[in-house]
Amino acid sequence: MQTSTTSRKVWLWLVVLLLLFMVMTYFTVSKEPEEYPDYVSESPSPTGVKAMYTYLDSENIPVNRWSDSPSLLTKQDEDQVLILIEPYFIPDRQDMEAYETFMEAGNTILLLATNPDGIFGLKTSPVTAELDEEEAVYNQAGREFQAEKNSPVRIQINDGDEELLYDEVETMALKRPIGNGELIVANAPEWITNDRLLSKDHLPLISMLLPEDLQDGYTVLIDEYSHVTGNASTMNELYPKWLLTFALQGILFIIILLVHQGKRFGPIRVAREETVRFSDERISALSAWYQKGKRYHDSLNLQADYVKLLLQERWGIPYRKAWVDTAEQLERKWKTTSQADIETFLNGLYRVLSNERVSKQEYLVWSKRIDVLRKGVEEG
Repeated sequence: MQTSTTSRKVWLWLVVLLLLFMVMTYFTVSKEPEEYPDYVSESPSPTGVKAMYTYLDSENIPVNRWSDSPSLLTKQDEDQVLILIEPYFIPDRQDMEAYETFMEAGNTILLLATNPDGIFGLKTSPVTAELDEEEAVYNQAGREFQAEKNSPVRIQINDGDEELLYDEVETMALKRPIGNGELIVANAPEWITNDRLLSKDHLPLISMLLPEDLQDGYTVLIDEYSHVTGNASTMNELYPKWLLTFALQGILFIIILLVHQGKRFGPIRVAREETVRFSDERISALSAWYQKGKRYHDSLNLQADYVKLLLQERWGIPYRKAWVDTAEQLERKWKTTSQADIETFLNGLYRVLSNERVSKQEYLVWSKRIDVLRKGVEEG
């Protein structure tokens, strides 16, 4: 009785210490600043685009975040502008068709990507010359602007495209008609980030890429779909740190409890008498009894019955199914034997099992054939 009371006290103190440790860990963990993916409109970090979202909102332009699948975009002309900023992946065929339907209806997509090659059929060419990051950028009227240029490629322009921005090398931004709508592309997503939007002439350049009559009923959608999809895989973003801490310490507590109770993990030891099979002598004696009594038919029935049990266990062929009705399933499973041989085997087996008298020669032949099927089933 005294030993039981002492054990309970020990466990009580252990639980108290563990809870105290968990509480101290929770309150002493340093509060790290929240991490945001790049180019997210809710992100106040230097690589976010919250400044652009706030700017559009302050200009009384309806602006929203788009986190749904492209298939849910409008299929009508609603004067919407979807801004895609450095997608983490090239949209698949289904998403691409949804984007194209959105534009063909009369809406606009503004794509900002360092290398937009392969998106919406765009082609790029590498820049071979070494460029100064502060080289000039020109608009359609030839007016010069200062901007950072980090992209190693320039966009190839096709017939029907309208060049919006260019530098000494080639095109940096273009407009391409898609149905009743437009695709606008630029290879400088860094212009729209929080830390660079107001530096140099980035804001005027971004404004040139948007429709001129943006304030006349347009709605701007900033895409979050590609960023959210590409950043939902880490444990820290799916679960809060306090929950992970408690889960880890709960696992440690359970391990200590199991060890204290004497639990051991390893192979299960089964009593020998439960696993020992008949000795070879007894099997030989049974075989000799069947042969001396000329009970060949009974022996074949037992062998076939055992193989049927194996067929049900290994290959899923019902035990109660007649042999001649298993041909189709055996053809799919017994791949080492041809269809003709399977049919011959089943017909012959059905015939020999139907006969009440079986000769020794037939018994030996069919015993070997049944054994071949048994090995085929056991070996998979």
